[in-house]
Amino acid sequence: MLVLADVAVVVSNARASAEWWQTNLGFATHSVGGGGHAILVAPPGDRFVLHLCEGFAPLEPGDTGIAFATDKIDALVARMTAGSVRFPEPLRREEWGRMAKFSDPDGNIFWLLEAPTPMVRETLRSRAPAGPRRRPNGSGRRCSRSGTTP
Repeated sequence: MLVLADVAVVVSNARASAEWWQTNLGFATHSVGGGGHAILVAPPGDRFVLHLCEGFAPLEPGDTGIAFATDKIDALVARMTAGSVRFPEPLRREEWGRMAKFSDPDGNIFWLLEAPTPMVRETLRSRAPAGPRRRPNGSGRRCSRSGTTP
């Protein structure tokens, strides 16, 4: 069996970045390995995690291609804006729906897409239950120069 483990995003300060994700999007923070080797963030209960990768690759700000979906885009954008999240591409309508792009403090840009409520609910039902993540043999992982995890 093969599953997606995480997606690495290069940041200047993993702990500060984790706090930013928690404050602005309500993400849970998890740590793997001794001394907090890998700091991971994810929406509560989600199997998808971002590995906040500090010190293994140079910062390369820009579009990550990573997208998040919500059925309450207006409320989420308003909450994020109130929390001082920067939107290099504000909320707009496309022929397929609405979207915006937001950036983290290091200039990594993420997509925010509006999805129908049934799709979001079905995705939630397929996710892991909320709680701490445990990953076997997480120590020794490194980010590659491209910002992805091997």
